[in-house]
Amino acid sequence: MKKTLKITDIDYSFRDHPITGNLVLKNGADVIKQSVKTLVLLNMFEKPFSTISGNISNKLFEQMNYATESQIQSEIKTLLSQDEGRVEVQDALVEQKENALNIRIYYIIIGEDLPTQEVTVEVTRSR
Repeated sequence: MKKTLKITDIDYSFRDHPITGNLVLKNGADVIKQSVKTLVLLNMFEKPFSTISGNISNKLFEQMNYATESQIQSEIKTLLSQDEGRVEVQDALVEQKENALNIRIYYIIIGEDLPTQEVTVEVTRSR
């Protein structure tokens, strides 16, 4: 018998609940989805004294070819396997748009009977 996923975290949008006025909370698989997205978007040295980062924004100005896509996929899989122990990455697809990278990550939550989860992360050039 599998245990149910009981984790809670604040929603990073910092919206307030319309009735209570408290911060809105995320539960279960949504918490893990938010965590995966945060890890991928985190740049090197944004978090003081930590080397945890997806560092994907550095790849925005690279020539996008199969080697670069493969490197990004590998970095995402390594990052999530080391720093998000609740998931097992199935695939990471990288697609370049005009000034952005669109990354779709497919993963399963370890120890849960949930279908494959998907999170889409878009990294855009700021200039």
